[in-house]
Amino acid sequence: MTNIRDFNAVAQNWDEEPRRVKLAGEIATAICGRLNLSTDWDALDLGCGTGLVTLALAPHLGSITGVDSSCAMLDKLAEKVKASGTANVTTALNDLSAGEMPDGKFHLIVSAMTLHHIQDPETLLSSLASRLYPGGWIAFADLETEDGSFHEDPTGIFHHGFSRTELTRLLEHSGYAAISITEATAIHKGDRTYPVLLAVAQA
Repeated sequence: MTNIRDFNAVAQNWDEEPRRVKLAGEIATAICGRLNLSTDWDALDLGCGTGLVTLALAPHLGSITGVDSSCAMLDKLAEKVKASGTANVTTALNDLSAGEMPDGKFHLIVSAMTLHHIQDPETLLSSLASRLYPGGWIAFADLETEDGSFHEDPTGIFHHGFSRTELTRLLEHSGYAAISITEATAIHKGDRTYPVLLAVAQA
C-alpha cells in the first residue's frame, strides 16, 4: 500500500513554487467559469492545503471551509486569512482518507489535485453527495490519466490521474447528474505537458 505523504513537512514553503500558485489560480478561474457562484452559498474545499484555491474562491461565496488532514497546511491558511482580513474562510482538520468531514450541508464542494491521493474515490464521492443541498454542486480538478511521471515522489499517490470516462463512471455511480468534464488547464514540467481536468456535477 502507498504510504501517506507528510504534507506537514512541506507546508511552510508550499506557496514558494510558482507553478502551484499558477495552477490554483487557473483551477479557481475554471470553476468560476463553469458555475454561477453565489454569495449565498456555503462551500467546502477538500484537501485545501495552504488555501490557494480557497482564497481565490472566497470573494464569490458566502462562506468557504478549507478542509485538510495536515495541521501545518491549515496553519498556513489561517495565517493568510488573518493577514488578508478575509472574514468568510474557516478551516477544519479532517482525515479525508478516513471519511472525516465537517458537520453541515453545503451548496458547493470543490477540490483541486486531491482525488489522486484518495485510495477509494468512489466512496468519498458517494459520501459527499449526502453533504450537498439538493441541487448542490461538486467541482473537482485533477490530472488526466498520465504515465506516472508527474510525481517524482510516488508516496501517497494512489492514482496516476483519471480519464474522462473514469471520472464520469465514478460520478454516475456516486449518484450525481449534470456531469460535465472539461480541461481546466495544463501543467508544464520540463518537456512534458499534463492536462488537468475539471469535473463538475450536481447532486
